[in-house]
Amino acid sequence: MKSSEIITPEGNIAKYTIDNNNELNLIFSHANGFNGRVYNSLLHKINNNYNIHTYDMRGHGDTTLKANPNNLKSWYSFRDDLLSVIENFKTPVVLSGHSMGATASLLVALHKPELVKKLILIEPVILPLRYIISYRLLQFLKLAHFVSPLARNASIRRNGWDTKEEAIEYFRGKKLFSKTGDEVITNYVEYGLKKETQYKLKCNPAWESACFRLTSHEVWFDLKYIDIPVKIMLTPGSLVCNNASQSRIKKFIPHSEICFIGQSSHMLPLEKIDEVSAEINNFL
Repeated sequence: MKSSEIITPEGNIAKYTIDNNNELNLIFSHANGFNGRVYNSLLHKINNNYNIHTYDMRGHGDTTLKANPNNLKSWYSFRDDLLSVIENFKTPVVLSGHSMGATASLLVALHKPELVKKLILIEPVILPLRYIISYRLLQFLKLAHFVSPLARNASIRRNGWDTKEEAIEYFRGKKLFSKTGDEVITNYVEYGLKKETQYKLKCNPAWESACFRLTSHEVWFDLKYIDIPVKIMLTPGSLVCNNASQSRIKKFIPHSEICFIGQSSHMLPLEKIDEVSAEINNFL
């Protein structure tokens, strides 16, 4: 992948491109706690009629945009950063992403539909409104941490290894990576850690936790006005986009296509690379 930087008044966005010398472009946004190049294996399997782009989101990887956990109030920050990536293209692009990155892609399509040709969302965080309302009440009562184990666990995760090899062995034993190949773990360590006195996570655990604490109520605004092709890939029994959310999506976007990748988890684009890339290519 070719590395470059998008310069903004607030800092630089690290961007990576597979340049197939075509006019068509696909931009992939990664999940919370990860970075663009973790998905190398998947992105290299996508249709070479497209130039494939990924980037490190705010607070992740080598992007230098300000990332103060105390100031993160909405995922609109990630929407606006993705818009900074898109504005360099002359024609509408295909947006794809995983988890938080998928939600950011959807938010762009809702805000600036003229910039988006197609949407391919993998395990997007689209929670039912009743959950969001209940969670907001718990936030007000300062009890939200009891129902947000991801945020709690991220804030206390280990963040220091003497060698990259030690880090690889550590992550190899984590449930999160139990169904991924070694290449994914190696990329996660190679591009997600930085050398200080020890190897540290480029994504500050406090920032990752702050991202997990947010809900995605914004995605329900203007959903019925989306008229571009939409494909959603989920793991069976998805927790981030459950049956209630799926029904509501089909109501507002009846032309959307929802498919399921068997024997997978929320990490499905890193677990089922062949199956996911085949679904993407068929849709393209």
